[in-house]
Amino acid sequence: MTDKERIDSLENVLARMLRPVAGIPFSAVIKALSGCRVIAIEDSREDRELMALLDQAAKRAGALVCQTPIRRPRPNEVGNDMEPFVLQGLRHVDIECSRPLTKSGLGRSTGYPDILIRDKYGRYTYIECKIYSASTKNTTQRSFYLSPSEDFKVSHDARHVVFGYEMIAEPVGDGSRDSFYTPVSYSIIDVHDLGCDVKYEFNSDNRRLYGIARTLAQGSI
Repeated sequence: MTDKERIDSLENVLARMLRPVAGIPFSAVIKALSGCRVIAIEDSREDRELMALLDQAAKRAGALVCQTPIRRPRPNEVGNDMEPFVLQGLRHVDIECSRPLTKSGLGRSTGYPDILIRDKYGRYTYIECKIYSASTKNTTQRSFYLSPSEDFKVSHDARHVVFGYEMIAEPVGDGSRDSFYTPVSYSIIDVHDLGCDVKYEFNSDNRRLYGIARTLAQGSI
């Protein structure tokens, strides 16, 4: 195979790879990335008990934020700020909760999911905290992200739910760009069969980017 034939073959492979892939069930994504099963919430006594506690915890977390609104210049930072309030809400209803560790036992603040709980039956549930506004709830704005990792934060067969809070923003009024964010409602969503789309990304690194072979000019300032 000549160099041109090899390049043509790679281009054809990439063209096929880049065709949109949509609607992959979340449970299949997690199984592929972690080897762990996503368990659906069912109408069982144990799951009804779990949902009752999660509902109380979500409501408690929202009430705490209303007492101490979240101050941020941009709404995309508010979701992370909700996590400690949700942890407080879970502890208030005596649910064992913590930040999830990776499969190698490391702690990591970023990436899916945010919180791991274990109920009195020893069953695990992962919680992801999200926020939205009334104007974005029913739009196609991308809001749920999941990236592959060599040391993923999902290490248990578990239920997976999202705590979604509808937020309103009020300008602080001190001349800054900040607003106070408070929740007006919440939803708890089972993402077992959530349809997910794949968005491909190509990347490189500084060593290759700034390599001398590609540098056209350089100098000191």
